[in-house]
Amino acid sequence: MAAVVMGPGGGSMSRFLLQMKQRAPFMLLHRGIASTFPVTGRRLLAPHISPDPAGACQRFPGQGLPWSHQQIRTKARGNEYQPSNLKRKHKHGWIKRIRTASGIEVILRRMLKGRKSLTH
Repeated sequence: MAAVVMGPGGGSMSRFLLQMKQRAPFMLLHRGIASTFPVTGRRLLAPHISPDPAGACQRFPGQGLPWSHQQIRTKARGNEYQPSNLKRKHKHGWIKRIRTASGIEVILRRMLKGRKSLTH
């Protein structure tokens, strides 16, 4: 059973609620301000809590800023294929196919199918 503690306004407050009130800055970081306290405009309805999450982070040395764990994009994707005729010939060309047994099978399969172009 939860022990009853006198709250700041003179009313009773359970120990659990008192602990939650003390941990409120930590909750603001991980759940967001709106889920812990109702917000109207820019003014926070719980005046004893600082609306600055960076200031709250400094009190908890093990926790970083929430936006510091975001993905950093350093390279644009979608431009991986940079064609080179030399590389294409070396990988898929006639000389490469003719040198291996599996390459000859590829050429024969394409011949049987009736391909106009057997290799690059």
